[in-house]
Amino acid sequence: MLKLNAELKKQNEKLKQDKLNAEQEAEATVSSVKREYEAKGRELDRRIGEAAKQSASLKSERQSISEDIEQRATAKYLDQKKELDRKFKAQTASYDSFLLGLLLYGVLTTVFTAVRSEAFVSDFKTFFMVIWQFIVNAFQLLLKGGQWASQLGDKIPQPVVATIVHYLLLIVFVGGIAIGVGFLIFLGASKVFEFYTEDYADTMSLAVFLISLAVSVYFAEPIRVVIPINLLLLLILVHIVYVLIRWYVKGCKRSRGYY
Repeated sequence: MLKLNAELKKQNEKLKQDKLNAEQEAEATVSSVKREYEAKGRELDRRIGEAAKQSASLKSERQSISEDIEQRATAKYLDQKKELDRKFKAQTASYDSFLLGLLLYGVLTTVFTAVRSEAFVSDFKTFFMVIWQFIVNAFQLLLKGGQWASQLGDKIPQPVVATIVHYLLLIVFVGGIAIGVGFLIFLGASKVFEFYTEDYADTMSLAVFLISLAVSVYFAEPIRVVIPINLLLLLILVHIVYVLIRWYVKGCKRSRGYY
């Protein structure tokens, strides 16, 4: 019996020792696994950090490359733009010179022909003579009106005062009306000039004027036979009609929303 108890006691102690050894072995294994995973975690963190650094470096390098490409593209674009602008200006200057030469040739040819045309020269002189005669008649009429107004000063009993008032009324009447009419003419002319130069002073208008001038010069006699009108006045009327047609067409386009 004692021998059996001793045997059981030895087995219990052995089991306790085995359990303790197993626990110690398990703890050692767990600690080893923890250390291994901690090492792997640190390695992973290190690799993640390196990857982040490489990513940041790649992003920086990519941005630098993009900026360099953009700068080179911009520089190339500006160079090409300057070259194209230079060629365009050269071609435009050449075209303008050629067009100006043609216009000068047409103007000189037409003017020389007009000088040799007796009908056109006669109508040219008559046109300005009529304008000058109208100005003279208007001034004479204005002077008569001033003399009539100045007679009010003659009714003053004192001769000196009457003479002063007489000429003062004459100057005020003639000068005031002349200045007023001149201002109205200047204002109207400036408005017409502004209206014409804003939209109609272009190559097309110049071409129409030169063609009208050439037709009126070369066909002066037949035109005067069909239409008994001053050729220079006819030339001005034709240009006025042309401008009115363009103005009407432009108004129609604007009302329809073309521009």
